Amino acid sequence: MRIIESMEPKRDERFPKSARLVSKLDFDRVFKMGIVASDSMLVVHAVRNRPSQSRLGLSISKQVGNSPQRNHWKRLIRESFRRQRTELPVGIDLVVRPKRGAVPDYHAVFASLRVLVLQLDRRLPAPGALGSE
Repeated sequence: MRIIESMEPKRDERFPKSARLVSKLDFDRVFKMGIVASDSMLVVHAVRNRPSQSRLGLSISKQVGNSPQRNHWKRLIRESFRRQRTELPVGIDLVVRPKRGAVPDYHAVFASLRVLVLQLDRRLPAPGALGSE
């Protein structure tokens, strides 16, 4: 059997370390200076950043459930971000958490993340605007 590759150019769907929020200072900055949007699935905090790409941080508390449930949420949110990262606005630091009582569903998380990030991008001050740094 011969495998034929698509003629369509491949998108870069990797999730490099540079696309992750990892330091406490970054999380604190998003929570302190950022704005929030939510729906029935996710709560997303966002603030403009200087890099030319958006970065994702996760905040999954023990109230969400036991370790396997929290890890499932993390995988769903990370994968949703990774798959649509190239289509989302750039220059935004995001901290995402599930809404209390939400049931993990990949397609719902995927759609929710996209809608909320686009809402936040419209509401955030333009890059370089006063107060956005």
